[in-house]
Amino acid sequence: MAWRIVYVTEVESLSLNMNSLKVQKGDLDIKIPLPDIFAVVIEDLTVRVSIRLLTELSKYNILVVMCNQQHLPECYIQPVSGHYGQYSQMQNQLNWSQDMKNILWQKIIKRKIDNQAKVMEQQGVEYHRIEKMNKLSLIIDPEDSKNFEGQAARIYFNSFYDDFSRDNDELVENAAMNYGYSILNSAIARTIVAKGLIPALGIKHIGTRNHFNLASDFIEPFRPLVDLFILENPPGSFLTKEYRLQLINLMHARIQIDNKKQTVIRAIEIMIQSIIDYFQSSDETKILLPNLEKYEFYEL
Repeated sequence: MAWRIVYVTEVESLSLNMNSLKVQKGDLDIKIPLPDIFAVVIEDLTVRVSIRLLTELSKYNILVVMCNQQHLPECYIQPVSGHYGQYSQMQNQLNWSQDMKNILWQKIIKRKIDNQAKVMEQQGVEYHRIEKMNKLSLIIDPEDSKNFEGQAARIYFNSFYDDFSRDNDELVENAAMNYGYSILNSAIARTIVAKGLIPALGIKHIGTRNHFNLASDFIEPFRPLVDLFILENPPGSFLTKEYRLQLINLMHARIQIDNKKQTVIRAIEIMIQSIIDYFQSSDETKILLPNLEKYEFYEL
């Protein structure tokens, strides 16, 4: 299984060499076998990248993330087709019933709030706030018609930050969250395509300009892992290259799913396959979502 994440900065070129990614700077070149690579994150605006390489990265369904001048993920490359049974998988997805989608959304948001409450426990937040989160988690209806997700988010972020708003671009914590969420979102989108699903067809998210609505749904229970890392490792006054690298390497953190600790990369795959199994069997016990009962950050 692909596991390596290649972070590219301050190099001259990326090209294909036999079945490997060749990274070159001056007389130094490094070759990395394509089957080992899960993602390539390019933060260098001056690096030369061959089309031959990009085509091969797509063929191997390797996630390619390109960052802008602010070092934030700007776009990523996805293959046109990524699954041997793509047509039938898409047909099945088009037939997912609304009732089953509602049940899935209820479980996703419940797990997100449970994971947020676990972060609050880890950070020693007052018990009465955690208790409110636990109560909200128990009363979510299948469509979350009363937006308990939003109520939980206010309690959650106000437990850690003063005058906090997710819309405030001046806060370095928001920049760190956006960076971490973007990497997670692109990894989830990559796996959705690999499973033959249509990434634009969301469960709850229906943004007309969002080509990855389904990833925006599936990321929710993973978000608290990014939040927890930032709380345990505050970013300082700005996002350094070293800090961004730590956020990228959250893909190698270990998180619990199906009663086992798995890397985030593996947990994403298990979760998405379990959701496919749920829609095929109409058995909601098939749904497997990550939890923060046990976790372990990846040490660089």
